[in-house]
Amino acid sequence: MTVIVAFHCSDGVVIAADSMLTPSMGSIAVGHHHGRKISVLAGPQLFAFAGDQGQSARFKIIAETSHAQIPAQAHAINHPLWLSATVIQQFQSTGIGGAINVNTVLAYGHGGESQCCIFEGPLQPRLLDEHHYYAALGSGKLSADPFLRFLADTFCQNGRPTLREAIFLAAWTVQHVINTNPGGVAGPIRIATLQVDDGGNIDARELPDDEISEHQQAIDSAADALRAWRDGIQSGGAADDAPEPPVPPEPSGPPKQGLPSKTLSLKPESKYFVSPRPDGECKA
Repeated sequence: MTVIVAFHCSDGVVIAADSMLTPSMGSIAVGHHHGRKISVLAGPQLFAFAGDQGQSARFKIIAETSHAQIPAQAHAINHPLWLSATVIQQFQSTGIGGAINVNTVLAYGHGGESQCCIFEGPLQPRLLDEHHYYAALGSGKLSADPFLRFLADTFCQNGRPTLREAIFLAAWTVQHVINTNPGGVAGPIRIATLQVDDGGNIDARELPDDEISEHQQAIDSAADALRAWRDGIQSGGAADDAPEPPVPPEPSGPPKQGLPSKTLSLKPESKYFVSPRPDGECKA
């Protein structure tokens, strides 16, 4: 079981993952181990996987040995399309056929820009872009997707996050899934980034543990800030800095004349006329 989170940022790509590996015998999980699901490949490229370890290893090898063809591709999607067709053909040649059980993320540079491709379903590629800039893969997707939407609505009102912002958001999402998933997702959190500078040079690196720890501390600080806000609401202190209500503007020009009033009178023969009775009661 796994969770992979990817952000295509305004200035690069961020990929984060948990570290739980679950070997299986058929559909039965037979153990839990810790390992790395994110790799920096030649190119450089970033690679991450969710699913079958053997299938992902074959995908990784093909991606790493074919990076030289990326600059010659006319469009950024062409390399992922070639990878998908090549890997599926190889799987079929060894009898995997329709039993593909792996999803991957590949980040690379093309045309002077960073690219992030998600291979979903039976390894079908989808490029992230400025309108659809985050994704989650693996069994933890059910927990990750709603939380990603919450974070994007909260922190990304003006569009894609920066690389540093996305590191924080990706770390928080993976930590959320680790805390809420019933099993099969565990730390430590791994994060890697890819950037393309103005000269077209590509820098890909895996973040050291102490840098990831800084973002985990920031998550705790964000939780503390929310608790402080809650305490302020309960004590009424949150309203101390609330602005005064606006003063309505003074009317301009001469006052408007009201409509002439009319007094409604009912004649005795009207069916709505009420006459007093000698005993003080009224009858219609």
